[in-house]
Amino acid sequence: MAKKKLSARAARRAGDRETVKLAQDLERLWKLGPGGTPERPIVLASASQVEVTARGTRCPLCQGELRVEEHAAETVAGSRLRVAHVRCVACGSRRAIWFRLATEMLN
Repeated sequence: MAKKKLSARAARRAGDRETVKLAQDLERLWKLGPGGTPERPIVLASASQVEVTARGTRCPLCQGELRVEEHAAETVAGSRLRVAHVRCVACGSRRAIWFRLATEMLN
C-alpha cells in the first residue's frame, strides 16, 4: 500500500523539524570539539591570539562569520581560562569559545 502524499503544510513542517534536529546535532558536535566547553579549551601562546582565533572560526550552524562581543578571563574548576563570547553575523546564534594560555602571565 502506498503512503499518502503529504500536504504542502505537512511537508513544510516536516522539513522544519529536520532543520531543527540538524541544528541541535551540529551544536552538540560543536561542544564536543576544541573550544566548545571549558573542559576542552583551545591552547594558545598569548591572550592577544584569542580574538583573532575566535574571529577566524566559522559558525557551526551556517558557516557564517563570528563577531567577538566579549573577551574575558574566567576561573573554571581551579584553572584560569579565556572565553570569547561570539555571535554569528549571518544567523545570529551565540556561543562561547574557550581558550587556555600555554604560559601563565604573572601580572
